[in-house]
Amino acid sequence: MAEETVLLVDDEERLLAGLRRQLRGKFEVVTAVGGAQAMEILESKSEIAVVISDMHMPGMTGVEVLEAFSKKSPTTTRIMLTGNADQDCAVEAINKSHVFGFLNKPCSTDMLIESIEGGLDYHRSLVREKKLIETTLAGSIKLLSDVVSLMDPAATSGCRKVSRWAGILAPHLTGVARWEIDFASMLAPIGRVSVPFDILARHSKAESLSDAELAVLASAPAEGSRLLNNIPRMSGISKAVLYQDKNYDGSGFPADEIKEKDIPIISRLLRILKVLAEIAGDNDLTDDHLNKLTNNKEWFDPEILQLAREHLIKREMGIEQGQEEVENNDQTIGVADKNAKPKEEPIILEIKTGTLHRGKTLAEDFYNVDGALLLSKGTVLSQSQVDKLQSMLRLEKVPRRIKVYN
Repeated sequence: MAEETVLLVDDEERLLAGLRRQLRGKFEVVTAVGGAQAMEILESKSEIAVVISDMHMPGMTGVEVLEAFSKKSPTTTRIMLTGNADQDCAVEAINKSHVFGFLNKPCSTDMLIESIEGGLDYHRSLVREKKLIETTLAGSIKLLSDVVSLMDPAATSGCRKVSRWAGILAPHLTGVARWEIDFASMLAPIGRVSVPFDILARHSKAESLSDAELAVLASAPAEGSRLLNNIPRMSGISKAVLYQDKNYDGSGFPADEIKEKDIPIISRLLRILKVLAEIAGDNDLTDDHLNKLTNNKEWFDPEILQLAREHLIKREMGIEQGQEEVENNDQTIGVADKNAKPKEEPIILEIKTGTLHRGKTLAEDFYNVDGALLLSKGTVLSQSQVDKLQSMLRLEKVPRRIKVYN
């Protein structure tokens, strides 16, 4: 396991030097002279296990420092160091920054070490809990995504493309966790499960809809947001889903006063990527597609649009830095030389629908016997999708044979 880092924050450099000497050889320690330097470390360092901050500092108080860590790094244990631990100070620190403990100056070495060790234990418990919750959430999100793909396969195809693009841009966005981007992009269309199937079917075929039917479609993000808001730790994603069709200038859905940077960053990202997916269709993404967005440039966040121009086109064309990254489940597993021998075309098999199993990849769009699209080409079948198709097969609602990649 990587060594856990302890951050000491104080405006007195001599005090920090003394604390470092006391802790030498016992912990991995970094120091920050004042709150501004602590914020730089918060933004640049991957993880701080424990932060100990002096209460009274010029410019930025210890409460403000610990509050920032509470919001941006919730698994960091926060300890207040003060020479004036009065009641008001304690109440403010607890209410605003959720401190783990207090230390009075001057502090003995033994007391300091004991507090840090307790803080490290607490940090580890928070990390374990976070991993457990996110693992559970990931399973729930996958299930919800499968439900969406079965109810609205036309939206699912574009959703996969948006999710892939969002993953490419995620490392270049600040102030948002990667898992939130992944989950929000997967669940962006979940509100469409409340839309009557005939409206979805006609919309996917570009048939005309009445104003009332268009209003039902437009309100789908609100329904999706409501559904997600019932799931623990999903409030941020719920808000991102609600504002996914909101224009940067404040127009669009929902009709409120929120605009520009006040719109959640994930929503601003989805707004751009969803339009790009609609414009590009089944074609590779090009500069021409991005240029079309400038016809309504007031709708889109200019900074995210620039990130898309810098990173999406090259990555999609496989020529970024003269190399092509080989990806599996969104994790880079190697780098392929652009001069390497091209891979052989995948083999397509036509098999009995009744023999499908989880993990098979569809080699063509799959329709039911009435001509409605069920699953898009490239779908990697989940167990719930297989079970659904088997049920439909027993009712003779789907063809008896299907094409898959070997």
